[in-house]
Amino acid sequence: MQALIVSNVLLWCLLVAMALVVVGLIRQIGVLHGRIAPAGALMVDKGVAVNQPAPKLTAEDRLGRPVNVGYPGERAQMLFFLSPTCPICKSLLPAVRAIDRSRDDLEVVYVSDGDMAEQEKIIAEFKLDRSRYVVDPEVGMTYQIGKLPYAVLIDAEGTLKAKGLVNSREHLDSLFETELLGAATLQDYLRGQAPHIHHPGDNLPTEKGSA
Repeated sequence: MQALIVSNVLLWCLLVAMALVVVGLIRQIGVLHGRIAPAGALMVDKGVAVNQPAPKLTAEDRLGRPVNVGYPGERAQMLFFLSPTCPICKSLLPAVRAIDRSRDDLEVVYVSDGDMAEQEKIIAEFKLDRSRYVVDPEVGMTYQIGKLPYAVLIDAEGTLKAKGLVNSREHLDSLFETELLGAATLQDYLRGQAPHIHHPGDNLPTEKGSA
């Protein structure tokens, strides 16, 4: 009987010790999470910089309707550059559609190029038939898009507010965060840098690219 009591006491002591260890580990995870900077969209220093007027052009969507890109208007614009052969682009389309549906002050324009039959497949698969879907390489070349998926955020005044490679929903959300913070990228804000100002002579050699 005495041995049973002793064993129960030891088990309870062990249980309490394990609980304290788990609490300590949870606290350490919280500390590490606080130290890790959030991942933002990677901005390649090509083309027009953040907080500068966006390039203006007019393209036609797949239905022949004119789409004004970069012009002042009633709503902000998000250009989402994609390709039907890009797996990451496809994985992000549900998130982009959710953003499009949830914001009345934002016009989402899907931009791609290439074979129209492949475009129609992705449009049907992700129910983009009512969306602004532009198939025109000129848009990608104008904004110097070399890698996909890429997103550009333009405010209602026609100012380019954020841009970058977007490989996750977190990257997409970071575009709107940087717009609110007034920084070129989320990384710049975390480093305490001022908004990036671009000068024409600062352009690095670029490779031609399109969506």
